[in-house]
Amino acid sequence: MPTQQEIAAHLDMNQSEVSRHLARIGIDWKLATMDQIRIAYVRNLRAQASGHRSDDGLDLVKERVLTERVDRELKLLQVAEKKKLLVNVEQLEPELVAMVTAFRVELLSRDDKLADELSALYGVTVDAALLNEYTYAALAQLARYDVGGRGTRASSGGESQAASEDDHDGVGDREAAPIG
Repeated sequence: MPTQQEIAAHLDMNQSEVSRHLARIGIDWKLATMDQIRIAYVRNLRAQASGHRSDDGLDLVKERVLTERVDRELKLLQVAEKKKLLVNVEQLEPELVAMVTAFRVELLSRDDKLADELSALYGVTVDAALLNEYTYAALAQLARYDVGGRGTRASSGGESQAASEDDHDGVGDREAAPIG
């Protein structure tokens, strides 16, 4: 096992630079032989000279590969955007909100239409409020839907258990939370 002074003399450098320089190239001077140290030092110098390694030990080839990968991914996204395969969520959101709002309005008006239709066709009187309870329960369930994919989010004030029990029996709050 050579000393730092012997390594410095062998590699033609200052003793103060030995441990710092060898640590940068991954050699423990206390465990390595003089041949191992010399070979690692020469390989590091060659890598620096060929442009594969920076002075601070950064592997430039690896960095170039990473940069090329990012550039390729960006170009793939640009191509997909030009092919209209990507959707800008900020542009899509207002349209989805309008669609869901229109669906909610249509769903709420359906109960009155259904009650009138049943009365006209079959002479059966159906209370539209009863139908509305089921519709409001369904809308309340949708209003609690968590877009992040975790199912439904709990209502404020710990009402999630009571709300889900109401939803199962078809009776929910009359004041459904607006969707959108």
